[in-house]
This record gives sequence, structure tokens and C-alpha cells, in this order.
Amino acid sequence: MKRRAVIVDAPDLPPNECEFFITAAGIADTEQIEIPDEKSLDFKVETLYEESAEEEPSIALTTVKGIGKGTAESLETEGIITVEDLLGADPENLSSKISGISPKKVNEWQNNAKALIGT
Repeated sequence: MKRRAVIVDAPDLPPNECEFFITAAGIADTEQIEIPDEKSLDFKVETLYEESAEEEPSIALTTVKGIGKGTAESLETEGIITVEDLLGADPENLSSKISGISPKKVNEWQNNAKALIGT
């Protein structure tokens, strides 16, 4: 595939353009490219995808509406590190361990966390 790159605004370069080709070997300045027989990258895309799909990203507690950095630190000292931990916590028990937090507030955080993860 023949493509054209245009430099419109660069601090140290005047406006210019060039053509390049997308080939089976990658990006080249000519359409005729020799593909080397040796394999420099020995992996499968499917394998990389499967490995990354298994790792579920952890959602920070501070992304839950109503939980700031200080509250997140207090929750972490009580073993609430992830949003899943927050959802599994007993509001009565958790509120008794953190000063100034009511069970109603913990319920509110849990509802906000459910809305955040879409459950």
C-alpha cells in the first residue's frame, strides 16, 4: 500500500512530504522488499492477547464517587484494596472500623462502585 506523509508544522523542519509503502515486512521506502528467512520475533498474537485478557485491570478505589485519597488509605488499612473488596465488605462491620464513616455511607460507596463497573 502506497501512502504519503506530510510534515505540516515542525519546529526545525520546513513543510515537506514523502511517500512510503506498507509491506509484508513493515514500512519501507520501496514496494519491492525482500522478507528475510530468519524469524526475529517468535511469538503469536493470540498468545499475547490471551495473556493480557486473563489479567483483569484493578479499578482504583479513588475512582469510586465519594472516596478520596485519605479514605482510600483508611480502607486499605482495613484490607479493602480493590473495588471488588469494597463490594464484598459488610457495611456495618466496615463502618465500625473506620472513624466517622456510617453504614449508610459504605452502602453509598458500594452503589457507586456497582455503577462504575456496570453491575
